[in-house]
Order: sequence, then C-alpha cells, then structure tokens
Amino acid sequence: MIYFLKGIISSLFPQRCAYCAKVIPSDTLVCGECKNNLPRVEGVICPKCGREKDNCSCKGAETYYTSLAAPFYYSERVRSGLHYFKFRKYSQNAEAYAAELSATVSKRFKGVEFDFITEVPMTRKSLKKRGYNQCALLAEKLSEKTGIEYKSNILKKLYETEKQHTLSFYLRRGNLTGVFDVSDKMTAEGKTVLLVDDISTSGETLNECAKMLWLNGAKETYCVSVALTKHDKTKK
Repeated sequence: MIYFLKGIISSLFPQRCAYCAKVIPSDTLVCGECKNNLPRVEGVICPKCGREKDNCSCKGAETYYTSLAAPFYYSERVRSGLHYFKFRKYSQNAEAYAAELSATVSKRFKGVEFDFITEVPMTRKSLKKRGYNQCALLAEKLSEKTGIEYKSNILKKLYETEKQHTLSFYLRRGNLTGVFDVSDKMTAEGKTVLLVDDISTSGETLNECAKMLWLNGAKETYCVSVALTKHDKTKK
C-alpha cells in the first residue's frame, strides 16, 4: 500500500531537476546533463567577493561582512533554476541548492565556528505576494545539513526598494541605506553569523544586512549565496 501511494504521489507531483525542471527519478535532485554543465565558481577565488580572481572587481574593498562565497555564477541553468525557485513556486529546489551551499561553506569557511544561520529578509508585502521567503528556505535547509542552528527573522526589511540588478553601479549602495534592521537587539551580540542569500549582484544587500548585525554587536558575518552575477569590468 505504501509503495502504491508513493507511486500515485510521484505521478501527480514528479521530482524535477532543480535547474532545468525536467522530470527525474524521485531519489535524485538534479539531472545528469545539468550536473555536468553548471556554471561553477572555481579556481583561484577572491575571499572577499567570492568570484574567481579574473572576475573580481571588489579590489579588496572594505565590507561589513568578512567573506562571501557561492557555488555558482548566475547564468545558464542556474539562472533558470533560480527563476523557477523564486517566481514559479518550485520551493523543492531548496534541497538541491542547500546541498551545494553546505559543500561551499565546508570548503570556503573551513574552521569557522558559526553561532547561527539566518537569511536576507523580505518585506511583509513581498512575502505575502510570493508566499515564502526563498532565502529562509535555503537557510533552514542549510541548517539541517550543517547542524548549525537556524534563527529566522533576525533581520527585517522595513520597506520596498528598487531591484538591485536594475540599478547602475553608483546607485546600488544608496538604494539600500536604512532599509534593514535587527529584530532582537541582543541576538547578534558577540556572535559569528552565517547569512544566506539566493543571488548576489553587487554584494550591497549582504553588506547592508551585515552592517546592521555589526551595529548590534555581531563579532563577524560570513555570507553564502547560491549564485553570484559575473561582473563586466568595462561597465561602472
């Protein structure tokens, strides 16, 4: 009876690849084609912005977070998968992405003892419209895989802003000034925090969140994102 019910569920809600949405076996998270063709961040990597050295444009600039890391660039199959995840309610994709995030944290932040994991917040309006905070899903799944405590809603977003990717280089930082706050002023004090995002364009969202954690006593903030945008160094 159990196998029969599983068969019914699988036929009604088939497992899909977290990147291309193709139907795959129920015991897998990604299809073979995508697994071998994902735009990974590899080679010599900048510890500050998380990109390969030849794509780094941060030049070691000061940030409120200590380091940023990501398994992928935001292009090709990863772009498609994250679009499904964010806008078409493919919340199950969080499992595959969290596995990648866990491997990245283990490799890039080896030896760091985190006190808790939390997520980049959304406004109540955006949360109501989407139905879930995709970054919170990632943080929760990452907590399950790493054993690091997950604390939700540590940060809050006070009002809506223009999307970072739509703005010029010079407008991105000012767009987020004063947007975030910490819900509990004592939670971050003396803590080493792992902050989770889905896509990082310029790092400004993560930096503003890290700033608020720092202003409320956080010892250090490390950031991990599923994907980073590649920087075109010919544009400012």
